[in-house]
Amino acid sequence: MKNLLFHLLILVSHCISLAMSSKVFVVGATGATGKHVVRMLLNEGNSVVTVVRSKDTLMGLLDDQDYGDRLEVKESAILDLTHDDLVSLTKDCFAIVSCLGHNLTFKGIWGKPRQLVTDTVKRLTKAMPENALFLLMGSDGVAHPIDPKRTLGERIVIFLLRYLIPPHADNEMAADYLYNDRSFNWIVVRPTDLVDEETASKNYDIFDKSEGSLFGGPVVSRANVAHFMVELIKDDKMREQYKHQMPVIKHKLAPEEKEL
Repeated sequence: MKNLLFHLLILVSHCISLAMSSKVFVVGATGATGKHVVRMLLNEGNSVVTVVRSKDTLMGLLDDQDYGDRLEVKESAILDLTHDDLVSLTKDCFAIVSCLGHNLTFKGIWGKPRQLVTDTVKRLTKAMPENALFLLMGSDGVAHPIDPKRTLGERIVIFLLRYLIPPHADNEMAADYLYNDRSFNWIVVRPTDLVDEETASKNYDIFDKSEGSLFGGPVVSRANVAHFMVELIKDDKMREQYKHQMPVIKHKLAPEEKEL
């Protein structure tokens, strides 16, 4: 009887351990936000699978810390991988996170692939496990149907961005692709203007829709965006709350700032 109870306790402990940790696929891991997502997931005991052009670059961003077999890195351009490659890499993953973006260079903005984010989202959502969560980092410049109507000036600027700056159109198309498919779980996280911060202050607010002006509003740190995305992976209730939604994240204003 004692042996049975002992083995039962071990089994329960193992199940709890599995429930508290997840295997997550991250694309855009060497980016300014993606590196925070990877580090937070690993530091909390999760396993991470990622595709990067340079493993050395990623490890440098992670301070060359040894995470053992909890970090699996494949060196490749994400769009060079086959469907079977992506199926294999995302197998058993609880969540797929995309922090992918275009490099802010002439080639990165106007060169190919112009639909890097959209094509990656389409391919990953077709390859990922059926019950996996897909998390996409977008921006508050990407519209959601429930958002308040923009001012004429804002609509003109967004129109110009859409047709003159390919990365903006790419982000819009990626979010639109997800919005029109409710057959799997997805959330689009829309940060306001991004700033750098080495560690997450957790001092941020989440809104169901965009609020205030598109220009000159509150900023949010990349580390805080990463923190929110990791919380969505960890927290069942929060994940259900924002399922098929596009929450906006911004820095929490102090009372005196709100009065301005």
